Amino acid sequence: MADTYPNPSNATFRTAIGALWDYVTGLLGATGNAAEARVALGIGPVISFRNLLINGNFAINQRAYVSGANTTGANQYTLDRWRIPTSGQNATFGAASPDRTVTFPASGGEQVIEGANIVGGVYTLSWTGAATATVNGAAITNGGNTASLPANTNVTVKFVGAVGQAQFELGTVPTPFERRPVSFEELLCRRYFQLVYTGVRFFATGAGQGASAQVNLPVVMRATPTVATFTAGSAGNAATFSYVAATIRGFRLELSSSSAGDSFAFDFLTSASAEL
Repeated sequence: MADTYPNPSNATFRTAIGALWDYVTGLLGATGNAAEARVALGIGPVISFRNLLINGNFAINQRAYVSGANTTGANQYTLDRWRIPTSGQNATFGAASPDRTVTFPASGGEQVIEGANIVGGVYTLSWTGAATATVNGAAITNGGNTASLPANTNVTVKFVGAVGQAQFELGTVPTPFERRPVSFEELLCRRYFQLVYTGVRFFATGAGQGASAQVNLPVVMRATPTVATFTAGSAGNAATFSYVAATIRGFRLELSSSSAGDSFAFDFLTSASAEL
């Protein structure tokens, strides 16, 4: 049996081809209706990493920042990757379910996007809520475009007011908010800040004896981190307890005894920060 082909002059055929073209161009972002195109073609959500803002839905809160708590210094980080430039101001928000809407103060809430992720060109910023925004200090409308940005240069995105589902992406057309798995989003955050439990214990035969333990960080960090105690644990017979030899992959903790006997420091929640 010979193959048969649709007649290109047939109106139904032309309509079908036109609809398929709309779906495909939408899928590629050319018309801004990529989500509808994927549904029409039976394709699930696509994680393309087009959103360069990390924690753009404000769900990750490793520091357990409390809504309404005033900052105690300039550029203090609150929800992951978001800092408040001015001391004595705060961000307010509710529970993440799965997203949060955050209200940033007059000085704003800002994120510095690492220059290694900026390929250069025109970018689009979009969000939900009534916030105003700037990119590198220049005002931008919701869904608006930046000037051409240079490659490999840090970019600062700031919001003032109520904001949710913040997205910063290459190109001139805003696309639907990219929802990444929460566990993966937290891994992205940990390149800049992470918490680990640490501890060391030994039996000393006198004062001034020491022991050390290596701590390997779960996620390789952006740069050599600043390591500090976030929440103290239990310690005994400890003259000194310190963090040394930090690298992007880990650090070492050292303990020296005050006298003979059981010397320990354990269940310390330790922070490693390599924020921009």
